[in-house]
Amino acid sequence: MAGNTEHDKIAKMAGIPSAISEEINRFMGDTNPPKVFEDHNTENKIFVCGHLNVSIRTLMGKEKLQDRGKKEWVQKEDLKWLLATRKEYIVCYYLHLAVDNIWENKDRLKGARETVDTCINSWEKNYAVVVPGTEPYLREVLRFLRNNAENIRRIIFHNSDSG
Repeated sequence: MAGNTEHDKIAKMAGIPSAISEEINRFMGDTNPPKVFEDHNTENKIFVCGHLNVSIRTLMGKEKLQDRGKKEWVQKEDLKWLLATRKEYIVCYYLHLAVDNIWENKDRLKGARETVDTCINSWEKNYAVVVPGTEPYLREVLRFLRNNAENIRRIIFHNSDSG
């Protein structure tokens, strides 16, 4: 996963307030998430296999919630909750997931086997989760990523590695 520095720089480029970026970073990394986000993790009950009253934290079991971006069902629950309570956070949530995906392909980018654009396209096709109502936010993030691919590449490689 990309570090908070990379997420913050890219979020700032996208016009996302630093307070929102910081809260999403804490939420996604499961590092002292704000109370309202932790309440979502523990109090939001999900219907699973005939069981109601099961929280995300309980369902994740021993897995760390910092891996929430790798679980489609968690992303769906997060997006539904954000749409109902904190719409202004959805762009940052999607952006965080996309940047992590680009970061995870850093070696392929460095070796020129892949471009930032192909990472974006792959993430959109294979990993971007949509729930009804979040499509405009996803389109906004994809447009931003595509328009800023080279700047994102520089941030990922910290301007010091030609990658």
